[in-house]
Amino acid sequence: MAAASVTRVVRRCEEAKSDGNLDLASCELTSFPVAVYQLLRNTEVHCCILNSNLLKLLPKRLPAQFPHLQELQLSRNQLQSLPAELQQLQQLQRLDISHNRFSIFPEAVFQLKALVSLNASNNAIVGVDVGKLGGMESVADVDLQANPLAEAVHNDLQQLPRPKVTVSPWEEHFQDME
Repeated sequence: MAAASVTRVVRRCEEAKSDGNLDLASCELTSFPVAVYQLLRNTEVHCCILNSNLLKLLPKRLPAQFPHLQELQLSRNQLQSLPAELQQLQQLQRLDISHNRFSIFPEAVFQLKALVSLNASNNAIVGVDVGKLGGMESVADVDLQANPLAEAVHNDLQQLPRPKVTVSPWEEHFQDME
């Protein structure tokens, strides 16, 4: 990480100590800096913004280090999966995994008991366990737009009474595949 990026991360950690919002968006991160855990060891972090970085993996230890997270923004990275340890985030209400490289709907999401809103748009997701998604009592809305969902999955999602699932018209994806 370049010196300017390190300075930016340290400054943003200092800011997080006062408001509980860790904003590491656009910090050119290829991995989560381990030093952040030390810098914020006595801080309750409620929101973690990691948008617009180069992350390929979310560290397994992040949920244990920040157990009070209510919002996790991971948009515009290179993520293909989420660690099972994410289920430790029992207060997580909002999760944004849009604009990544998910091809499979992350199984860890189904274990998030407080989740209200999920943005998984603009990935490569083909399938979703519609039954599990429909059984998530706290979830109010799920954005799956701009994913190449299989037609049967697309139709099943639109039939769910809840949560409210937003999908792109299936015909758009079909035309893209021709």
